[in-house]
Amino acid sequence: FMNTSKILFSLFLVLSLLVSCEKDNNHSEDDELATRMNQFIQSNLSTFYLWYDEIPDIKPESEKDPKEYFKALLSSKDKWSLITDDANGLLEEMAGTGETYGYGLAYGRFKDSDKCFAVVQYVYPGSPAAEKLKRGDIILELNSQSFTESDLSKLTNPGTLNLGMGKQEGDAIAPSGKTVTITSRKMDADPVLITKLFERGNHKIGYLMYTNFTKTFNTSIVKAFNEFKEAGITDLILDLRYNHGGDDDASTFLCSAIVPKEKAVVGTLLSKETWNSPCQKIFESDSQYENLLNRFFVETNCNLDLPSQKVYILTSGETVSASEYTIACLKAFMDVELVGTKTYGKYVTMYAFSPQYEENGKLVADKELANWLIFPVCSRFTNIDGYPNSLEGMTPQHEVKEDLFNGIQLGDENEPLLAEALSLISGTRRMQVKGRSIETSPVFNMLPKAFNDIKSNRIIHVK
Repeated sequence: FMNTSKILFSLFLVLSLLVSCEKDNNHSEDDELATRMNQFIQSNLSTFYLWYDEIPDIKPESEKDPKEYFKALLSSKDKWSLITDDANGLLEEMAGTGETYGYGLAYGRFKDSDKCFAVVQYVYPGSPAAEKLKRGDIILELNSQSFTESDLSKLTNPGTLNLGMGKQEGDAIAPSGKTVTITSRKMDADPVLITKLFERGNHKIGYLMYTNFTKTFNTSIVKAFNEFKEAGITDLILDLRYNHGGDDDASTFLCSAIVPKEKAVVGTLLSKETWNSPCQKIFESDSQYENLLNRFFVETNCNLDLPSQKVYILTSGETVSASEYTIACLKAFMDVELVGTKTYGKYVTMYAFSPQYEENGKLVADKELANWLIFPVCSRFTNIDGYPNSLEGMTPQHEVKEDLFNGIQLGDENEPLLAEALSLISGTRRMQVKGRSIETSPVFNMLPKAFNDIKSNRIIHVK
């Protein structure tokens, strides 16, 4: 938000917290740049960080690595704030246009062992992964070696991977003898992964699988929803089970397209933000800061205006942040039925800041630090009714556990979460479908994800 940028950085000047750093001839150039970056970090967190009053007194010049300095200042409550020295790569990833293999993975660890495996949750059409992998495929080896938890990031880092595949044998997982090679590439990862139409009696049901909130692809929402409207859908199933979050504009847009038309009036209050005490006081005292406290409905040209005024949302522990924001906002305006398992529970907003310094009373970009960005947690969000007011994830009214091993693909009417939502809409009993699920006690545990990657955050980017 350009306006947000001006407001936030003018506040920097008002509070006189951004300090221009003079070069110290006693330090090397690298040390001087690190100190300057650290000063920017300290100034920024002291002003905007949600837990600003917990920042320890660590001198900027005492740490030569800005990443370590940033981490040292964070609250123990904070699992999400980020820093990067690859700004362009990160922004491309956020926009869904970066280098990727094009798959989503779940991870498990074998019992009584440190060895891990991965299971494919989904693949993007046209991606390197889509050519050779599908949902439910098991990865046992990476470049001819078994892998541990510390190696898991290698499965998503750009490059070329030789994957040794696995198969189920009873309650166990064994090598299949098959090897797959995939090479990452830059591609548009459209988060509207699947759209489908189902008919159940007098119900026409639209199903949309959405993997990431990025405004780059709001046009895909428009296309999908207008197709749903043309088909005359009465009900919507929104699949957010693997959606780790993303940017604010996309979540505001999606809410504006789903909330009943007479309530989704452009400019009407959608949600609220709460900042740290000094920021909150300043923002509440001056109307120019209203956009930092409140979010509003926007024009979409694709509002579904569902006759049922109800939405079914599929969830899991990987339903995080912007996904939870969307659920919370919708709850204030229509009936929301959650199907699946408990969401993650992340109700904070992060803002992105690039290094700047003060020069003659103005803030200018620090070109020598242009590859750096910081993403601190700055506020908490709630819907217009103050929900959520705890740190717990959202518990579905209808608990259905996912089974990645049953061989059923996403969008299939027999896939358990989708099947449950379809049965709830139609009022019929869901048939339990047996796939190739592990019947006895498995010899592994699935690993929870930490969600400290960029896509797990509801982010407002300040340019």
